[in-house]
Order: sequence, then structure tokens, then C-alpha cells
Amino acid sequence: MKKLLAKIERIRSRGWVVLDLDKNHTLYHLDGKRFQIESIGVPDIKCKVSILVNGEKVDLTIDDLY
Repeated sequence: MKKLLAKIERIRSRGWVVLDLDKNHTLYHLDGKRFQIESIGVPDIKCKVSILVNGEKVDLTIDDLY
């Protein structure tokens, strides 16, 4: 849990994330690219993170991000 909270705080402080998606994910073609954070939910195991992709808000879990 400590590593998860550290990851969330690192992401929150930078304001940008790099996608680390599974090959079955619908946005896999964007894997490895950097995006701006719109908002972050309550720190938890499946923390919801909203990012901006081409001006549109997309919701992902903390597991989908690096």
C-alpha cells in the first residue's frame, strides 16, 4: 500500500502521466505516451485518474499508468 500511495503522490505532483496499458485495452495505441492529468480520485487500490486525450476527458485506474 505504501508503494501505491507513493505512486499516486508522484503522479499528483507532476501533473503528467505516461500510459502503461494492457494489450487488450481500447486505448493501447496510446501506450507509452504522456498526458496531462485532469483529476485524481481518492487514493486507493483502484484509484480513478482522469486524463486529457485530445481535449477529451478519459477515466483510467492507477494500474493503467506509469
